[in-house]
Amino acid sequence: MQQLPETILIDGVLHSLYTTPLLCWIRDQDGSLVFDRRAASCVRGYVGCWQIRDGGLWLIDLHAWRDGKLTRVPDLFGGRREVAAEWFSGPLFVEPAGSEVTDGASPMPRTLFVEAGRVTRMEDGFAAPKPASGRSSHPDPS
Repeated sequence: MQQLPETILIDGVLHSLYTTPLLCWIRDQDGSLVFDRRAASCVRGYVGCWQIRDGGLWLIDLHAWRDGKLTRVPDLFGGRREVAAEWFSGPLFVEPAGSEVTDGASPMPRTLFVEAGRVTRMEDGFAAPKPASGRSSHPDPS
């Protein structure tokens, strides 16, 4: 079953995001952070809303449930309403917004490459990171 995508604001335009940057942060927690799975279309248990701002990736909203209670960004990040995603490095797979697609044209996805929360480059299409030091890198679009 296709999973509910996250969302990302780029230059004020809302896009679907087919990458889960928060998952890296969750994996670094002590193991007690588990979200309720309330729908088969969202097995990760949350939907984040992200923004590219001043060249950085920001988590600006979150809808998640823990122990039957709604969980938002301030609940996870010490009261902060938004948080810079400095923990995340990797590609972000972004679907174009409906307003960016002309009639009869196929939508062109974008890949944004992020290093420690900073966008380093953007490419049209689903692009893989360039391997470092001869190692291959496989993106995880989940």
